[in-house]
Amino acid sequence: MTELKIMYGHVGQSAIFIAWTRRMESRRPDALFQDPFAEAMLDILADDPTVANVATAIGQSMEGDGNFPEYFAVRTRFLDDGIEEALRKGVRQVVSLGAGFDGRTLRLACPEGTDWYEVDLPDVVEPKAALVTQSSLPPTCTRHDVAADLSGDWQPALMTAGFDPDRPTVWLLVGLVFYLTENAVEELVKTMTALSAPGSAILLEHLSLGMLGEPGRDLRAVNKTYGIEWFSAHDDMVPWLAGHGWTAEVFAHDDPQIGHGRAVGQNPKMWLATGVLATSEPAGAPTAL
Repeated sequence: MTELKIMYGHVGQSAIFIAWTRRMESRRPDALFQDPFAEAMLDILADDPTVANVATAIGQSMEGDGNFPEYFAVRTRFLDDGIEEALRKGVRQVVSLGAGFDGRTLRLACPEGTDWYEVDLPDVVEPKAALVTQSSLPPTCTRHDVAADLSGDWQPALMTAGFDPDRPTVWLLVGLVFYLTENAVEELVKTMTALSAPGSAILLEHLSLGMLGEPGRDLRAVNKTYGIEWFSAHDDMVPWLAGHGWTAEVFAHDDPQIGHGRAVGQNPKMWLATGVLATSEPAGAPTAL
């Protein structure tokens, strides 16, 4: 327990925040999903003062906008649905870039033969693996922990873990790209595309450009108190992804089409994209790594 606490830092605050919102959702009678790992994680860390601090922060957020946590439930369901659709179509390889403390490898029903690679920094991968073990929850797929810095050269670590670029892949990028610089995001997506076989799919969350301007000023100030900072954003999501070789459909974070009847808070303004690898490469795109 002590070792786990030491490893968390600001990454832990964010992870506990998301786990708390997922536990809140799981306990609702009309829950959009069930997340037993979030419950187990918070039980294991119940004595950690960070948990109490995060609970206070969530309470304060809801005082300002009672619909604020709803986005995390809608986002989770949107991504769950996209992954499950790809699995139904025969994809058996999933890569979560910036996986954090996500519990999908312990709760989504994966067909036999599904390999799931969770890529994140070593200081995240190690305590996550310990929590998975302590939770005693059985994996629903073959899990692969991959320690790598996604702002650098992460492909070798993924390949060493067993990733096969000749198999179709569903890529999951959530709570990630807006914490990277624009250049780092471009390189990340280029690498991901070059590693994608025909039939691959993408599920991506990105920040609306206005959140880096005046509309997002108050939220950015709150983020900084937790050691969190946004570095990139995008609005022209469909043409941007098309330029990288993906045919995408994009929804605003509060679009009723994906909301399942939930009233989602106005901020932070986000985009949720789902797409498939185009049949032809965009001009100048790499064909292999």
